[in-house]
Amino acid sequence: MTTPTSSDPEGLATDRVLRAEAILNSYAPLLGAICPDERHPRFGHFQVARLVWWFAEPHDEFIPLFEAAARDAPRLVGWECRVGKIWDISPARLLEEWRGNGKNMQKAKLAVIQDQEFCLAASQDLDLILQMLAASAPDPGRPEGTTA
Repeated sequence: MTTPTSSDPEGLATDRVLRAEAILNSYAPLLGAICPDERHPRFGHFQVARLVWWFAEPHDEFIPLFEAAARDAPRLVGWECRVGKIWDISPARLLEEWRGNGKNMQKAKLAVIQDQEFCLAASQDLDLILQMLAASAPDPGRPEGTTA
């Protein structure tokens, strides 16, 4: 597995988790969020970019915004937005692997991670998705973890 050059030579994507949580919290209070760093902290390879979160309460009014971000912001790979108790914006290729591997996400990630060029492209797209979500946030000034 060859690892391509980072899309983020200054290391700003290592703060992606905090940035994603702040953006999602500007929509509504979160119970939790998962957004892997661009690179694996120990081994240095690109991880599969994705965004998974849980709002404290249902917020169906945001579904069109998140679907639009998954559909319109990316430029390099296809993305899907899935909404339920857990919300998820993931590369379509990862979800295809997940479905093909008996809905085992670990196996799906291991299959996709072998293509480091794809992981780099997905990472670049996730940054665009986060930018779009930040720009569309209904209350970008609300301090993290507070309600309106």
